[in-house]
Amino acid sequence: MKYESLQFWTELPFRRRTIFLEVIGIVMGLVLLGTLIWPPVYRSTSKILVQDNRAQLLVSPGLQENLSNQPTVVSSPVSEQDLNSEVELLTSEFLIEQTLSDLPSGAPDNGALHKAVDLTRSLISLPAFSYDALHQVRPLTSREQLAIKLADKLSASVIKRSNIIELSFKFNDARWSQMFLSHLIERYLELHALVSHDPNAEQFFRNQAELLEARLHKSEQGLQAMQMQTGISDLSGQRAALVTQLSTFEAERRKTTAQAAATREQIASLERQLDSTSPRLIKESRIVQNLALQQIKPQVLQLEAERAELLSRYQPGSSRIREIDAKLASARGILNRENKMEVQETTTDINPVWVTLDSQLVEARTTAASLAANAAELNKQVEKYREELNTMSRDGLAVERQQRQVDSNKEAYLSYLRKGEEARAAQALNQSKILNVSIAQPANLPLRPDFPNVMLNLLVGLIAAAAFGLAAAYAEEQRDPKLYSARAIKQVSGLPAVAQLSDAL
Repeated sequence: MKYESLQFWTELPFRRRTIFLEVIGIVMGLVLLGTLIWPPVYRSTSKILVQDNRAQLLVSPGLQENLSNQPTVVSSPVSEQDLNSEVELLTSEFLIEQTLSDLPSGAPDNGALHKAVDLTRSLISLPAFSYDALHQVRPLTSREQLAIKLADKLSASVIKRSNIIELSFKFNDARWSQMFLSHLIERYLELHALVSHDPNAEQFFRNQAELLEARLHKSEQGLQAMQMQTGISDLSGQRAALVTQLSTFEAERRKTTAQAAATREQIASLERQLDSTSPRLIKESRIVQNLALQQIKPQVLQLEAERAELLSRYQPGSSRIREIDAKLASARGILNRENKMEVQETTTDINPVWVTLDSQLVEARTTAASLAANAAELNKQVEKYREELNTMSRDGLAVERQQRQVDSNKEAYLSYLRKGEEARAAQALNQSKILNVSIAQPANLPLRPDFPNVMLNLLVGLIAAAAFGLAAAYAEEQRDPKLYSARAIKQVSGLPAVAQLSDAL
C-alpha cells in the first residue's frame, strides 16, 4: 500500500505536468515579485549590561566599617525581576514617544508597498474610528500612532545565563534605525537615572539625621547624668571587678574562719597539755644537817653562861634564875627534838616543756584574737560589697536601659546619615550618568537587510510552489473521470492490474 501511494504521488506530477508547472510558475513568480518589491528591513542591535552595583563605594569612608552586617560595598545580586524591569523600561511606549521628540522629523517614507498596507489598515480601522468619534474618545496623535507602530518593531530580550539585555529595532532605513536606537538608549539612561533615585531623598535623610542627632545628644546627656549619679561608667567591667573582690573577700573569710577554728582546737589541746604538765622539774635532792640545831646550840651555851653569872649574884630560887632555867629547858627540849629529825634538801628548775607549751598557748591565744578581729573585719567587707553589688544591680538596670536608648538613637542616626550620604552619592552618580546599567554594545549600523532574505524566500517559495502544484494536480486528478493508473483501476474494480501499456506503443 505504501508502495502504491508513493508510486501514485511520483507519477502524478508527470501525468498532470501542465497544471503542476503552471501553479509552480505562478507561485514562484509571486514569491519572486514580492521579494523584489518588498523594501529591505534593517535590524540595528545594541547590548546593555545590568550590573549589581554602579560604584564600589557608595558612602564616605569612616561612616561605617566593613563588617558583615554593614558592608562598605553596597551590592545586591541582579535578579530576574531586575532584568525584566529593565526590559519593560526599554520597550515602553513612553520611552519611544520621548525618543521621537528628540528626532528632527518623524520616520522616513516606507515605500509604496508599505503605504498600501497602511491604507488597508486605515480602511479596516474605520469602524474603530467611528466608535471613538461617537463616544468622544480622544484620537491618537500622529506621534502616538507612530510610537505604537514602532513599538512592534522594537524588541528586548535577556541573553540566557547572563546579565545582558539585547535590544533590537527593525526599520526600512538602516541609518534611521541606528539613530532611533541610539536616541532610545540615551533616553533610557536618563529615565533610569530618574526612576532609580529621588532627588529629594538626600534632603529628607539629612533632615531626619538632624532630628535623630538632637535626640541622640539628649539621650547621651541623660546617660552621662545617670552615670555620674550612680558612679557606673562601665557596668559590666565594674560589676565584674566588684564580683571578683567579693569572691576574694569571701574566700579570705572562709580561710580565716577555718584558721580560727584550727587555732581554737590548738588552744584547747595546749591547755590540756599544760594541765597535765608540771611547771618545775626536780634537779637535785640530798639529806643535810638541820640548820636549826646550829642556831639553837649557841643560844643554849649563852643561856648557861648567863645562869652561871646570875648564880654568883642571885639565889637559885630567884625569879631571874627561874626565868633562865625555863629558857634553858625550852631550848634543850627543842634541841633534843630537832636532833632526832633529818633535813632533806631538794633543788628544782623550770620545766622547758611547760615553758614551750605556755609560750605556744600564749601565741595561739594571740593568733586566735587576731583571726577573730580579721574575721569580723572581713564580714564587714563582705556585707559592704554585697550591698554595693545589690545597689549596682538596681542602678545598672536604669543605666542599661538608658544605654540601650543611646545605642538605638545612635544606630538610627548613623543609619539615616549613611542613607543621606548614599542618596548624595547616588545623585552625583546620576548626574554623571554612572548607573548600574551600561552600554556593552552601542547601536550598530546594519550593513545587510535582515529581511527579505532572497535565497531563503526562493527556497521557501519553491517548496510552497511544489506543494501547491501537487495540490492542483491532485485536484485535477480527482475531477478527471479517466483511469490513468493501476491504483485507480484497483480502487474502481477491486481487481489488480495485470499489465500497463505505455503511450508510446
